[in-house]
Amino acid sequence: MTDPAQTRVSRWFRLGLCTLLTLGLTGTSTTESSAVAAGIFVVTEQTGRGRLRVAAQPGDLGLSNRQITAVVQKSTGWLVDFWTRRATLPTTPQLKDITQADGLWQLAPIIDDGRKATMIRYDSVSTRGDAIVAEALVRVAGARFRLETEYRLNGDAPEVHLLSRVSHESGGHLHIKFQEAIKWGNTDYFVEGNSKPLNDFVGTSRWIGRRGLCGDLKWIRLDPEPFHLTFRQSYPGLAPQIVASYALLVLKPGETHTFRRKLSYEPIVLDSGPAPPQGLLKVTVTDEAGQALAAKLSFSGRAGTPPPNFGNDGNEFGANRFAWSGTGHFARPLPVGSYRVMASAGIERAAQFWDIEIAAGQTLELSGSLPRVVETPGALSADLHLHQVESVDADLAHSSRLIAVAAEGVELAAATDHYAITDFAPTVARLVASGQLAKPLATMVGTEVSTVGNRFGHFNLFPVDADDWVNYTDTTPKQMLAEMRSVAPDAVLQVNHPRWPGIGYFQAYRMDPTTHRIPRALEDQYSSDFDAIEVFNGLDAYSHPRIRLVLRDWMSLLGQGHRYTATGNSDSHKLAFQDPGVPRNVIYHGRSTTDAQDIYVDEAAIVAAIKQGRVLVTSGPFIDAHIDGKGPGETVKTGGKAATLHVRVRAAPWIDVSHVEVLLGPKAQRLRWVPVASSQELVRYEQSIPIPGHAKTFVVVLAAGKRALPNVYATGVMPLAFTNPIWLEP
Repeated sequence: MTDPAQTRVSRWFRLGLCTLLTLGLTGTSTTESSAVAAGIFVVTEQTGRGRLRVAAQPGDLGLSNRQITAVVQKSTGWLVDFWTRRATLPTTPQLKDITQADGLWQLAPIIDDGRKATMIRYDSVSTRGDAIVAEALVRVAGARFRLETEYRLNGDAPEVHLLSRVSHESGGHLHIKFQEAIKWGNTDYFVEGNSKPLNDFVGTSRWIGRRGLCGDLKWIRLDPEPFHLTFRQSYPGLAPQIVASYALLVLKPGETHTFRRKLSYEPIVLDSGPAPPQGLLKVTVTDEAGQALAAKLSFSGRAGTPPPNFGNDGNEFGANRFAWSGTGHFARPLPVGSYRVMASAGIERAAQFWDIEIAAGQTLELSGSLPRVVETPGALSADLHLHQVESVDADLAHSSRLIAVAAEGVELAAATDHYAITDFAPTVARLVASGQLAKPLATMVGTEVSTVGNRFGHFNLFPVDADDWVNYTDTTPKQMLAEMRSVAPDAVLQVNHPRWPGIGYFQAYRMDPTTHRIPRALEDQYSSDFDAIEVFNGLDAYSHPRIRLVLRDWMSLLGQGHRYTATGNSDSHKLAFQDPGVPRNVIYHGRSTTDAQDIYVDEAAIVAAIKQGRVLVTSGPFIDAHIDGKGPGETVKTGGKAATLHVRVRAAPWIDVSHVEVLLGPKAQRLRWVPVASSQELVRYEQSIPIPGHAKTFVVVLAAGKRALPNVYATGVMPLAFTNPIWLEP
């Protein structure tokens, strides 16, 4: 998920990025290319070559000294890139040793006239002496003013200075507020005077900063007055846009007001106080054969001890209240206190629970086994929507991402970054070779095509090649989806989170929630040429009503003659918040006879199974459903007679199943709602159910629990699973 506003990444930067990732590099060079001279330069195809998240395009203007490079976008006049020219380690653990990345997403001006806040695109960008100058003429309520911003270096300091002038040129008195929108990645924010990271803030401050790519970065006001800052996190784990406001301006014609500030790489110094006394917890977990196993630890406090907090920006060794290991070996310092510890390795395996006491200086050792209890030969557990450092809103290293994915029992990881094409395979090979990952993962190269300008949604495309470029700027669904089909004709085209405001396709094209049709005025732009709908997104996992809304959309569209596959994916942007594999897709490819063989199945067979609808979406339960031996994605010829649906629901002992539903046809008619008794048995429900066979229709089976999953970040995430349709024809 991201709200890209006007950000764009050019094709030649993406190609350079793909080469870098294929080699498995994280950035080891010590200086920027000598082709970028000190002072002002014009961006070429070599600028930023090999760097991640660079938004510049040829013809943009840049500033460079010995320490930093900054780029001003020619089409908007916004500052869109800001990186250090020397290999500088990030200042958050989740980014590990990544040095070749851009530290800024975008910095854009806003004018608020009291009725509406409008993001301003400058009319012209040019040079003036040692500065890049962006200018715009703006009209507000009958008045006209000139907005001019100068971008200038400060010698060889790692900073860029901004001077903006608002000059009233004509019309009556001008009453406006000058603001700026800042985006710089997905890490914690720090505000002057606060020693802890903040998710929400409204107030005044001299500076705001973040830790992460290229080191600590600060936005600092140089005028005597402070900023008025506002930011509010909509979803945990997704850093919000910052709005920095300046004083309300009341200008007469001919008057000018100036604002001075700088963007600077400099340390954020905080007084966090003395560290609390700690002990050390060592845990080893194995599979049923005593072999190494990727696993996850979830901690909760007990007997008055709060849950531990390892920080929002940690890596697999600890983030929030969790830790992950690719081998099942953990060594985790804990503050003194009482805890419940859960070890898990995905929804197909049993879990272990311990109640422990940690004393100062103590080392406590635990061990346990996490045997597989749900057998799924011929099926692959897949998360088809994952973000990492290539995405401007996911500051996460590949190795941390993949270890966490493996620890959740996911067998196939699809990389789907915004504005980039990412390949996990080199990192998996390196982790297995170095002994950091006990077993390999299947991976898939993909991308999330996130529209810009004319924003109408986000669309995953997988698998793709490094040069499968698609234009996503100021286009239409008909144009863009046709282009996606052209560049990757065999790939899966998936509509992501279709009902989200601002970035949901169905929402943008005003699909009627009752008729599930597009308004006539928009039909010429809308395209129905896609393969899959992300019915269950991880950010909706806490709300079954939100999931049901898209479930109804999907089932109604099936009734209109479309054969869309329902999918469920985490859309994970960090480690601890959108847990990878919650939910996931169980893809029934039928090409192997053991669980161990599943990850080696040919990619084409996986893609075919997804397109055919042979997929179960789940965050816990497993549903086996068939009619006359035919399962989801297949068609049963009933001969006009009643059919018999066989349903079996399985779950690991720690996952709750409270009821099973059978839904028929495009109106999701509930044929059966059956309560399920609480149990820790493998099979929670097994029954044969009569189904009408006189009409052309389809059946979907759903299973849910009412006891929250204990190993996920969000509270109240209840287990949920549903099948794709079994089609019925008389």
